[in-house]
Amino acid sequence: MNATPRLHDPGTPRPHAHPKPWLRDVGRLTFGNPVSRVYLALFAAAVVFAVVDSLFVGRPDASMSGVWAALLTSPTLFPLWFAGDALWPDAGAPAWYTVTTLGVAALLNALLLGLVHRGLRGRPAAPGAVVSAGWHTQRHGDR
Repeated sequence: MNATPRLHDPGTPRPHAHPKPWLRDVGRLTFGNPVSRVYLALFAAAVVFAVVDSLFVGRPDASMSGVWAALLTSPTLFPLWFAGDALWPDAGAPAWYTVTTLGVAALLNALLLGLVHRGLRGRPAAPGAVVSAGWHTQRHGDR
C-alpha cells in the first residue's frame, strides 16, 4: 500500500481553478460586450477631457468640463450622491467620494448596458406576417 496520499486526481476537476462563475459573468457583462466598451470609452474620454481642461486651461470652472462625465453616469450617479449627502450632512461629501461615485456609477451603467445587450441579443427574431384565420382578400372583392 502506498503511504503518500495523492493531492489531486487528474480525472477530477479542481475545486477552485477558476474565479467564481458569477464574478466572471459580471465581468463579461461589464467589459465583454461592444455596447459596454463604447460606453466606458466615452466615459473615459469625458474624464480625460475634464482632467486636461482643469489642469491646463486658466479659466476658473467656466467650461464645466466635469458635467459631461456626470451626464454620462446620471442614471445611477444621483442616488450615490444623495447617499453621500446623508453620510456627511453638515459639510457635504468630500471630493474623493464624489470622484469615486463617478467611477462606480460608470461601472454600474456598463453592467446594466451589458444586461440589456445580452437580453436583446438572445431574443429570437420576430415571426413573419400571419394571415388571421385564413382570410384571403382576393376572394372577397379586395384587389
